[in-house]
Amino acid sequence: MNHDTYKKNTATLAQVAQASGVSRQTAGRILGGKAHKHKPDTVERVKQIAEDLGYRTNLLAKSVVAGKTYSIGVLVPRANRDSFFADIITGIQDALIDTEWVPIILQTSEKSGERSCIRQQVERRVDGILLIPHENHVDANHFSEIIERQIPVVIINARLQNIAPVDFIGTDEFEGGKRAAEYLLSISRRWKFGIVRNAGPSQNLGQRAQGFLQTLENERKKCRELKLISWKTEDNLPALTAFLKKKDRPNALFCITDIHAAQVYKAAWDLGLHIPSDLAVVGYADLDFAPYLSPSLTTFRQDGKAIGQAAAEKLLSRIQQGPVEASEILQPPELIERQSVK
Repeated sequence: MNHDTYKKNTATLAQVAQASGVSRQTAGRILGGKAHKHKPDTVERVKQIAEDLGYRTNLLAKSVVAGKTYSIGVLVPRANRDSFFADIITGIQDALIDTEWVPIILQTSEKSGERSCIRQQVERRVDGILLIPHENHVDANHFSEIIERQIPVVIINARLQNIAPVDFIGTDEFEGGKRAAEYLLSISRRWKFGIVRNAGPSQNLGQRAQGFLQTLENERKKCRELKLISWKTEDNLPALTAFLKKKDRPNALFCITDIHAAQVYKAAWDLGLHIPSDLAVVGYADLDFAPYLSPSLTTFRQDGKAIGQAAAEKLLSRIQQGPVEASEILQPPELIERQSVK
């Protein structure tokens, strides 16, 4: 049959079926994700003819029949500090790209908080929501409509303590801090250890610090702590400078994030301290700039792409299979050895 009988980009499922010599139901199954039910040569023929004719699935019509919009709501804090959230979004998209579901991404901030963004997603009838909380505590009222409508939710990166159990995907933060301490101890048990952390209430950062400090305590090693008040270098430099000027300053530092590690580099440079000969530094996250610090930063990698992909796959499973008991998946951090420790 001459495929030019149909205008490209206007072909219907019935036309693809006719051109392929199969029934409309067969063509629909093959192009609708159930190709495994048919012979490989039939599948190949139908898909090739559909491509030749410019056929595209009409998800609007399909959604009416299936009762789904084939859209996934994604809420992520405005990524103004690091590349981790961007990696999570990449992982989510990678997991969805070969499915019928499309992510609708909204960034939350002080002006557009979770409640407003959740409402917008619900109004668009998303089939599920992937939420990276802006804070560890989110008003449970924000979730009332989601719960009422039984919209599947997966929480990413930061647990929420004040809502009913939901699926959680993140990093094993305590294990990461523990591994950082074990790594430094494996190189030298004679070092004077220190930790640079943020003074805020972040649950994730607190677990990293707890893992590091508890491991050192178990080994009867002292650790000097510095709690920083900000994420901005100009705000933290005075405290970092005073910390590193002390006679009993640490010579092996664990920085709770790569951002703080970069600030330590700046303070050390200003004081004439050399990394790693005067000061060993270990970071956490393996952000995009970590390999380009001088010397390159030894750190523990949070695999944002893997976390995003696992979260999207978990949500699709929940959408397709219905309610099951909530579960938790923790990705172990990976040591990335570079030149800031010797």
